[in-house]
Amino acid sequence: MKSRIHFNFFLFIMLLQIISSCSSKKSVIYMQDLEVDEIYSNSYDNYLVKVDDVLKIDILTEKIQTEAIINPATSASNSSKESMIFEGYQVDSEGFINVPSVGIINVNGKTIKEIRENIYKIVKLKGLLLSPLVNVRLLNAHFTIIGEVKSPGKYDYYKNNMNILEAIGIAGDLTINGKRNDIKVIRDLNGKKSILDIDLTNVDFLKSNKYQIISGDIIIVNPNSTRIKNAGIIGNSGTLLSLLSFILSSIIVISN
Repeated sequence: MKSRIHFNFFLFIMLLQIISSCSSKKSVIYMQDLEVDEIYSNSYDNYLVKVDDVLKIDILTEKIQTEAIINPATSASNSSKESMIFEGYQVDSEGFINVPSVGIINVNGKTIKEIRENIYKIVKLKGLLLSPLVNVRLLNAHFTIIGEVKSPGKYDYYKNNMNILEAIGIAGDLTINGKRNDIKVIRDLNGKKSILDIDLTNVDFLKSNKYQIISGDIIIVNPNSTRIKNAGIIGNSGTLLSLLSFILSSIIVISN
């Protein structure tokens, strides 16, 4: 009889633990109020170049020899990321870059388009090339993601625009323990840190500036309550069940 009571008690404890450890459907599904037929419009803000950014600048023309004078680094055959950054133009502490034949240019706080147009005007004004083609790219665009994702870390990207869903996908998606309605993004705006709160379970983030990820953003995925509980003194649910099983087995043996 005592053994039967102990067994029932053990099953009851196991059931409570399973229930308390399970994440509800509402806490893990993205964009729960998404309307399939609705159009969600969102525009990306232009990135503003800042100190320590590295730019790749190509000034092209039909005359190869003249082009080589303006772009001495383009003669290298190695096009790896490391070589491009080494040969790129890093923005100095005062916001300037020094481009051969073109001169010293202030790029701090300017968009890639503004920098490209400015270089084009200087090349035309100095008569360096008659029909120049100027291309400017940001080489060190990156974001950092930490917390409850499968592969936290720092990631580089080369596309012009990045969004929060793509960034999470690159990191392998959130774990089941990630708090989807409490994503934090730390962003540097004009030398000041701002914090964005993102709720991935609500579709509203698609229509705001929270959708876009800007180079230098730090994404923090907080753990849900289940993960926090499991990180306590007991450890995880498997450890707790093993401990309860040992205690109940000991009680049964002693009682018998």
